Amino acid sequence: MMEETRRCLRELVVFSKLEWDEVKLICERASEKRYYKGEVIFFEDNNAENLYILVEGRVKLTMLSPAGKEKVINILQEGDILGEMSLFDQDTHTITAEVVDEARLVILSFEDLKNIISKKPGVAVKIIEAMAKKTRLLTSQIRELVFQDAEGRMASLLTRFVEDFGVDVKSGKMIDLVLTHQEIANLMGSSRVTVTKLINQFIDEGIIKIYKRKIVITAQEKLEEKLGKFI
Repeated sequence: MMEETRRCLRELVVFSKLEWDEVKLICERASEKRYYKGEVIFFEDNNAENLYILVEGRVKLTMLSPAGKEKVINILQEGDILGEMSLFDQDTHTITAEVVDEARLVILSFEDLKNIISKKPGVAVKIIEAMAKKTRLLTSQIRELVFQDAEGRMASLLTRFVEDFGVDVKSGKMIDLVLTHQEIANLMGSSRVTVTKLINQFIDEGIIKIYKRKIVITAQEKLEEKLGKFI
């Protein structure tokens, strides 16, 4: 398993620029675990003790309101890391991480990670870069909420999904991800009713179609036109 983990770490973008001895040090301290669809990796407000590196699969990050309403923050994919915020502030997790597809993760305790960073500061740089990526995403989401209407936010979300999860099919680009209308509404800061109306509108306009519960972008130019109104 060690050799497979080492190979996977080298292939992941988050650690692709590390030196071989740095990767080796991580692999010597890390463990590997598989999670199944719907399984929770950690809950909001749980004590944070580990850094998680997503090698395969997808993970949904969510928060709960005081009333118990779920808000989807982001969908992570291969190469992303989880739990890095608590490494620096020693606080509990601020989000819940739930597996969307069967996932494989490399797990490294904060204690081991701190020891590695003291010897190899380059590892800390990669973690900071991952945090910056999430901060940019949150900033983008705030910008969309402030400056775009629901139609623009839908166009932005679909564009981002195409970049992250798009696969080529005959009729265009399929977003290889199954989400409910409520989860999409949470991601774009809208209501489920509005999302349903917008999806039907985009279908009528020939921008998207639904295939096996997945969204296919059939007219990328039209989607970009909707996005362009708010740029």
